[in-house]
Amino acid sequence: MKLLRILSWVAATAILALVASAGVAAAENRDSEEITQLLERVRSHVAQADYDAHTLESYTRSQLHWKTHAAQLDRIREHVNNLITDTNEMVSMRSEGSPWQREAVDRISVLLPEISAHMTTTINHLKDNQNRVQMKPYRDLAVANRDLIHHANEVISDMVDYGEAKAKADLLEQQLQMPAPEKAS
Repeated sequence: MKLLRILSWVAATAILALVASAGVAAAENRDSEEITQLLERVRSHVAQADYDAHTLESYTRSQLHWKTHAAQLDRIREHVNNLITDTNEMVSMRSEGSPWQREAVDRISVLLPEISAHMTTTINHLKDNQNRVQMKPYRDLAVANRDLIHHANEVISDMVDYGEAKAKADLLEQQLQMPAPEKAS
């Protein structure tokens, strides 16, 4: 009798531990709404920077004044700064995210130092060479900025699209779960 109670207690404890660990695992896999919103903002910033970087690169094939280039670089810099600010906020919240969100934060944050450094180089080059915006060194910098920002745009958009698809699949999975059949009395 005592052995049966002990076995019942051990079985009940094991079941409770299993249920509790499943609850913790489910909580670990839930998306953070805050990170999802930041990812949307990051996608918006990088899309705007991508558009502006393509525009700047097109300026290198024209006779536009260097101040037009400078104004375009300022627009790109503003978008990149906003991108960095929101990404830093996501990095600080990384542990609250689901596994795919943590991966997204990691992938995005490694792209930004190179973009930032390259933007700084381009801005400094323009300051030092205002009348040489059609020359190869400046054109190469504009093309490299465009390519770096475009790559970041693709990565960020893919991660946000993945998150949206995953959320939709999770919702459908919940909706399709059928209740257990009722037993006939």
